[in-house]
Amino acid sequence: MRRQRETEQAGGSRESQQAAQGLSAQAQGLIAQMEGTAALPRKNGELVFNAPWESRAFGMAVALFEHGLYQHWGEFRHRLIDEIAAWEGRHREREDPWNYYERWLAALERLLVEKGLLSKREIVIRAAEFASGARDEGHARHAH
Repeated sequence: MRRQRETEQAGGSRESQQAAQGLSAQAQGLIAQMEGTAALPRKNGELVFNAPWESRAFGMAVALFEHGLYQHWGEFRHRLIDEIAAWEGRHREREDPWNYYERWLAALERLLVEKGLLSKREIVIRAAEFASGARDEGHARHAH
């Protein structure tokens, strides 16, 4: 219930519009069918992202699917449902803030590791690079 209230209170953003624009018809259909605990946060029918990293995590999961790095959207969706259930099980007594996209990212990371696309170590390194600013969008990636 708390997650639903927070989702309803959150506002849409430029990221939500950009994320939805680049989706294939197949991806749009699969995402629209995500219901229950896996349903994406929406406001007035638009996807809701409260921070740029959330729309990036969303886009990565969709792009990897669209490029065939996993064959069935259900592979991701089931991991997302598992991550949400695990979070709920750990947080019954505590009032830690809920963030849907933290669970989304955990499901994506788990899928990447299980598919052998990245190791846990590689994920930790890349996350540290983003946190330090080394992988910011405007950052020069190659020294010339």
